[in-house]
Formats: sequence, C-alpha cells, structure tokens
Amino acid sequence: MKRKLMLAPLVMLATFGGTALADSRYEKHIVVPGYQFLDSAAFPKAASTSTVASRAYTSSSNTVYGGFELAQASTVYILVRGNSLGSLGITNGYLDAPHVRLFNQAGADLITQGGYSGFNDCNASDSTDLPVVNYYSARGIPVQSRDTCLAASLPSGAYTFTVTPSFLNSNNSLRSSGSSGPSAGEILFEVKLNP
Repeated sequence: MKRKLMLAPLVMLATFGGTALADSRYEKHIVVPGYQFLDSAAFPKAASTSTVASRAYTSSSNTVYGGFELAQASTVYILVRGNSLGSLGITNGYLDAPHVRLFNQAGADLITQGGYSGFNDCNASDSTDLPVVNYYSARGIPVQSRDTCLAASLPSGAYTFTVTPSFLNSNNSLRSSGSSGPSAGEILFEVKLNP
C-alpha cells in the first residue's frame, strides 16, 4: 500500500483567540493561539523529492536510525558525511569512518563489505563509490575517503539504515577503512534519488 503524507487534518484548522476551528470530517483539533494554518488548496496533491538528508550524532552507545521509501525503482546515491563535513563548514565534532547498514523492508542487510554487514568507506577506485565521488566533486562539495558512500539501483519499497562508528571486528582485524577515530561525532546522511 502506498503511503502518503497527510496534511489535510492540519491545514483545515484555524485558531482565533485560543479556540480551534476545524473541518467536521476530522476528529482531532489543535489549539495554537495566534497561529493560522494555510488553506489546503495551497498545497499540491503530490510531491517528489530529489534529496533527503538528516544530521545526527552517533557513538558506540548511540546508533542513528532512519529510513526512506521509493515509490518506484530508482538509482540512489547514499553518502554519509563524517570527515567531509568540513566542506559544509562543520570542522569540529565529526565522526570519522561512519559504518552504515542498509536494510530492505523485510529487515535484510543489503550490503556487505569484506565479509561483514554494511559498508564504511568512500573509495574513488571502487565502482560502487565512484559515481557518488564524482557527483559531489562536480558540485564543489567533495567527499573524503573516510566518509561512507554507495551508488545503487534499488527497487521500489521501504528502506531503513543504521549509522554507527566503525570498530575492530571480533577477531581484531580492521574493517576496510579501519576503526573510527574519533569514535563519536556528527554525521550527515544524504540520499540522492535519480541523480
């Protein structure tokens, strides 16, 4: 079933002096003194997006969770900025080498790297990373090799992800780009659709 963002219950409301007026088709009434909602005719019936992004803090005890949904099969560029946040003016407190796991709507891991679930680098010599590296370089906001990126063609459906620091594996061998250092900090998770 296709999910839609439902704005109608909110945009039909208006407040005057702390009392709420609402379309009688809706049971919830929101009272926000001095705030007036826009008429629903001002909003398009459907919208699309080309980029979704979320900034967050992650550490070994603070996993970042998120998700996105594709209405149709799409080419998707995923970039988790840590080190390259400096190109956006954030030079302190970033997470080095973010570790990303991407799941389908059934909860299955979609990407493995070096025999482990997930991925944690942005390597221009890797064919799954190069399109992302080139895309952002051409726009003047380059990535760094210890960011995390992936270019993939994904079918329609819901996708979720987690972002954590990268650590030594249980056998003390390093994942492909090694452990995060610093091992806590800010990340920016970006999903670019049909670049």
